[in-house]
Amino acid sequence: MPDPFFQSEKKRKRTNRAGPSRSNGGEGRPLPYGKGQKPKPSRRAEKDEELSSDAEGENGGGDLDMMDFRAGREDVNFNDEELIDQNETAAEKRVRLAKGYLAKVRDEVEAANANTDYDAAEIDRELIASRLQKDVAEQSGKIHLYIASNTTSVTTRFLPTSPHVPTSAAMTPKYLYVSTKRGSIIRYATSTLKKIGKPFGQAVGEGGRHKGEILCIAASEDGKFVVTGGRDKVIGVWNVEGDEPVWVTGLRGHKDASIAMPALNNPSHHILSASLSRHLALHSLATLSVIDTFFGHQDSIPSVSSLKPTLAVTAGSRDRTCRWWKVEEEVQLVFRGGGKTRSDQTGLLPEERKERLGGGKEFVEGSIDVVEMLDDQHFVSGGDSGSISLWHIGKKKPIFTKAFAHGLTDLVDSEDYAITGPRWITALAGLRGTNLFASGSYDGQIRFWALDPSLKNFSAISLTIPIRGFINSIQLLSYPTNTIQPSSFPESADTESEKRIKNDIYIVVAVGQEPRLGRWMNDKKAKNGVIVGKVELDDEGRILLI
Repeated sequence: MPDPFFQSEKKRKRTNRAGPSRSNGGEGRPLPYGKGQKPKPSRRAEKDEELSSDAEGENGGGDLDMMDFRAGREDVNFNDEELIDQNETAAEKRVRLAKGYLAKVRDEVEAANANTDYDAAEIDRELIASRLQKDVAEQSGKIHLYIASNTTSVTTRFLPTSPHVPTSAAMTPKYLYVSTKRGSIIRYATSTLKKIGKPFGQAVGEGGRHKGEILCIAASEDGKFVVTGGRDKVIGVWNVEGDEPVWVTGLRGHKDASIAMPALNNPSHHILSASLSRHLALHSLATLSVIDTFFGHQDSIPSVSSLKPTLAVTAGSRDRTCRWWKVEEEVQLVFRGGGKTRSDQTGLLPEERKERLGGGKEFVEGSIDVVEMLDDQHFVSGGDSGSISLWHIGKKKPIFTKAFAHGLTDLVDSEDYAITGPRWITALAGLRGTNLFASGSYDGQIRFWALDPSLKNFSAISLTIPIRGFINSIQLLSYPTNTIQPSSFPESADTESEKRIKNDIYIVVAVGQEPRLGRWMNDKKAKNGVIVGKVELDDEGRILLI
């Protein structure tokens, strides 16, 4: 039974807090929703009311059919070509572009043979077909012109840079740029080979630019950008479209000195840079940023070569490897160097013959210092053993090696004894799309080599350039005729056959009293400067370039 203490005789009444009721004339709680009372509007309904009220105020009514959605817009008149571009499919666009390209090639072929008599229908097809094959080979980077055997001589001019030691040189149709160990860049006009303005590139005060040696330089083919790398770990970007170079920015991404960079021969303005920090960096000049980095080498990367932004080959210095990089796929192929050569034997010795052969001195390749990509499957390398090796991406070892390409030298020369050794290869350069490439050392000559049509070996040709000093960089280029005026060379000949040539072959060489990356050797009798040369061809070679 409940305790009577908790019981109360009074009835409890609920207090009227909510409002009036119907029973007592307005004093009571409200009726629940759904029983004679309007429902409470939702938030979405409130927003719809606000939007509709605004629309009514602006357009004078809420009817969507009466609203003008084109108010404030201007009509655009499209021409026929733009209407075609909008309505055509991807396949139709490819066909239209192909027809336009064929018409352009046909017009160029007819203009080139306007003064000759021939059967237009038959020969036109042959000329157009050969032209298309040539264009495809040029775009893909394949070797299609075998002109090395047609070279006859080189007409050169020496541009002194003393006391600046040149480390690298890059030429464009407008300017020639030379980087130096004093941290400055010297500029020349390409047409006249005359010096322009004062050297630039070195930092002044707290501003940008380089602080220290500039070890490499590259220029874009369109003449917009010049990119430099130096000891300060910075990739400098310059805008050279105007009359004066303008410093854009310094790209970071290396932990040590930036020492190698390929030519900017791609419209995407993607550049590859290598450094002593043992990695490769991919930069974009469009966004001025580092896109990606690639690791694999166990030592510094003193040289990198590339024909397209998606492929590159690098030299690994003391790790004695070359690596072929597929940038898009992030794949690398490793090629092992370190072969042995003997002074009485040409080429690399097969493994089974090394122990049986006696006599002569044996030299082991301890460092691969320079590489040059020839096409999308072949490249050449050189190092401290004095050998130039030809590689194919399907083989892990070189398919051909030229031992002691630049001869032997006295490492130690005294009355008691003498020690001889090979001159190491300091520079390599190839002419894109041809079988011609050049090499440099410090033997007083720049040597030219011809790749065999089988692409399995190469041989020296009689063409050489005598110059004393250390060859720090070589560049082989093909530019339109008279990019450099014939009067700029001391001995120039302008014949009728040369006037018909569309392109000339030029070579640019940076030569100094000391090596690019150090001062462990010095030749006081050498001169610091740049050699600019024009490679002359015979009649058969000129026909190939027409």
